[in-house]
Amino acid sequence: MSSNKLAEFQSQFARRADLIHLNNAGLAPISRVARDKIQYWAERYYQEGFWTDADYMADVLSSRQSLATLIGCQWDEIAWYQSAAGAVNQFAFSIGLKSGDEVVMWDQEYSSHLYPWKEACDQAGATLKVLKSEKNLATPTEKYLEALNEKTKVAAFSWVQFSSGARMDVEALIKECKKRGILVFIDIAQGLGIHPCKLWQWGADAVAGGSHKWLVSAVGVGYLAIRKDLALRMKPRLIGAYTYGTCDDPSDFACEPKRDATKFEPGSKQVLEITALGASCKMIHDIGVEVIEAEAVRLAQTLRLGLNAKGYQLLNPFGLDAISPMINFLPAHSDEMEKVTKILDNNKINYARRGGGIRLSTHAFNTDLEIAKVLDLL
Repeated sequence: MSSNKLAEFQSQFARRADLIHLNNAGLAPISRVARDKIQYWAERYYQEGFWTDADYMADVLSSRQSLATLIGCQWDEIAWYQSAAGAVNQFAFSIGLKSGDEVVMWDQEYSSHLYPWKEACDQAGATLKVLKSEKNLATPTEKYLEALNEKTKVAAFSWVQFSSGARMDVEALIKECKKRGILVFIDIAQGLGIHPCKLWQWGADAVAGGSHKWLVSAVGVGYLAIRKDLALRMKPRLIGAYTYGTCDDPSDFACEPKRDATKFEPGSKQVLEITALGASCKMIHDIGVEVIEAEAVRLAQTLRLGLNAKGYQLLNPFGLDAISPMINFLPAHSDEMEKVTKILDNNKINYARRGGGIRLSTHAFNTDLEIAKVLDLL
């Protein structure tokens, strides 16, 4: 059954012999269902204009439900943004930081996650406590737990670190934070769609991410999933008609904001991108995240072991263990970095320079032939 499901997933992607996609942790190609959804709504807008109104709203709701299913939350706990950064800003600037509070993060957090917290702390007089990663970009759970104290207001971290694929024992970390009354905010951009998500089940207070990368959909959608009690307490950063109702409601200064996460959306949505994301989320759920994860990790392990055998230095904190689709590596000699990247560029193999090394990231649509070609070239 899993082989059939895997073949179904692989059939969702274009096959071009001249391109090898190994920067899927950065920008993966979009799925066929996402492409079809974009084309569908573009044509309907072209043909029908306003007559699409009720239908596109229903599809946006369906997309909200599909994303919620992957995360494990309720659809009305999700707010849409243009990017993940918008979602981080909403939480960081509205959670009530005050002088003396601390927010704990790793030094390898992605800038769209790090910068909003830095500015929010600066404006509130709070402290952003940035922890130094260990050897090979490791992020030990014990070190993070030791940094928590009575001043800690928020534990803000990535489920999967973007440079290395590093992960903490998130279940244990959330459990400890709940004991201490510390809020947990998680950037899930590098995990959702490629690893089974139990963060909501474990008690995360809010998570945020974006539409591209492992969700294989178009750039242009960010999302925030937030517990209902927090959404009720939090003021929206952006205000518009949809904060209070719909665009058809009469203006009334006495009206109250909505009572769920949709109050954080001030106005019209990016319908093509959101519905494309919804289509990809449904496809991923129907096929099974476990099926996709297993193949992506298997291909990464073949690549990881091959690079190790050829004398490349692995920067991944998990070494040779097969737990991640991300590989971060360095040539044996530092002066060969440009030579290696030139080989990849000339052969149209995409990658990313991250964490001081070269990051490759496999997805389940990659093939053994592609991995063999990369290893042969290197």
